[in-house]
Amino acid sequence: MENKIDIFEIDIDALTAKDTLKRIVQFMESETVSTVEIVTLELLVQGQDDPKWREKMQKLDLVLPGEKEILEASEKASGLLEGAAEHKGHLIKELEKRVFLKMFFKYLQRTRKKVFLLAGQEEDLLLLQEKLRPYARGFLPAGQAVLPEDGGRKDSVINEINGVEPDCIISVLPYPEQENFITESKALLNARVWIGCSLSLLQEENKKKPAGKLKKFFLKRAFIHLVDQQKNRQEE
Repeated sequence: MENKIDIFEIDIDALTAKDTLKRIVQFMESETVSTVEIVTLELLVQGQDDPKWREKMQKLDLVLPGEKEILEASEKASGLLEGAAEHKGHLIKELEKRVFLKMFFKYLQRTRKKVFLLAGQEEDLLLLQEKLRPYARGFLPAGQAVLPEDGGRKDSVINEINGVEPDCIISVLPYPEQENFITESKALLNARVWIGCSLSLLQEENKKKPAGKLKKFFLKRAFIHLVDQQKNRQEE
């Protein structure tokens, strides 16, 4: 039985990096697009009071925690992790070291998958390219596009993606455009796997700066407060 954590009515899959990659490899063999999103504290805090966003998140095939605080909150959320302390400790260590992302990028490199990059603005696209550069020798992006917040280029972007027929789409669109785009466009995309994540997950150096530490501190406080509220409602 897989471990899941219910955070704000969203089932978050608490899998090891190895098991997650196995699922991704299985998705690659499918004829339809499988959807994966790696969630952060910021994303969960932004969307926790948005029923339409939560509904779209529930339609994704795999929702993964991107920060250790999400796993730590499992003590207060429903759907507690099996194996308790030992299992959770292992998952937290993997999150801190970004083990899954490293394994996933190496997998793309080793198998020479065709990758399409999607971002909300040109600056984010350039940052994503920079973070993927160490692995790009094996999977030079087969295509890339910018999708503005107004969604005006949606049809054009879908055509660009389908023209490439990528194995994987790596998306760093902002909330809530990311979830809107994939749930509304899934049936139209000619790809195997869509991976949505926050660009912040790839920018470890920013979290070490004073401004980054302060932002994380307030996000963590807000997240814990909201999880406490969820627990209290469930106990009433």
